[in-house]
Amino acid sequence: MPKRKGYIIEKIADLDNLRIADKNAQAGKVKKNRYIRRHNDRAEADLQELRRMILELDFPDPEYSEMELANDSGKRRTIERQNYFPWRIFHHAVMQVVGPDLYKMLIADTFACIPGKGLHYGVKRLRMFLRRYPEYKYFWKADYKKFYQSIPHEIAMRPFQRKFKDKRFLKLMEIAIFNYDSGQEIIDILNAEERKKRCTNRRLSKSAYS
Repeated sequence: MPKRKGYIIEKIADLDNLRIADKNAQAGKVKKNRYIRRHNDRAEADLQELRRMILELDFPDPEYSEMELANDSGKRRTIERQNYFPWRIFHHAVMQVVGPDLYKMLIADTFACIPGKGLHYGVKRLRMFLRRYPEYKYFWKADYKKFYQSIPHEIAMRPFQRKFKDKRFLKLMEIAIFNYDSGQEIIDILNAEERKKRCTNRRLSKSAYS
């Protein structure tokens, strides 16, 4: 079993790490985001406060707002977003320290939102496989509806627990990533949609054979 890492919370709270995280989090967004501009008026004080939050595991209650986005194909997706300070800076600060270790846990052909492994790289890899294995004519693309809203937190935490032994860091992850709770409502909605889909498929099947 690989050795689990510890003593990483101080690296996340390092002020130089927080300054870089702040810069990366607001890249290309300053002009259209008034919250970033407001933060920039007191950036150093905010980062000192964020450092304290991390080291003391003392964060404000999370505030989520819904945002609807459309991808290139026109599919609309609802996401839950948090305030720029402290949350978005904090997320970048965490990933700058533990991101490389987390990426190593993924299969080689994991793409999107990973440095150097975006959509274009994924297309390039797919074309390579098609050339190398011409006998493969079909590929299966799957999508998990409401994935982030419905995945059980205890399952999502297991990879962190296997990789990291720092209990304070694991608690930090609970605060940072697993503080969103969509409640039973989203599960009920997904189950109702699945039941409706099954009923529709059964009716179509009966019509085809009648």
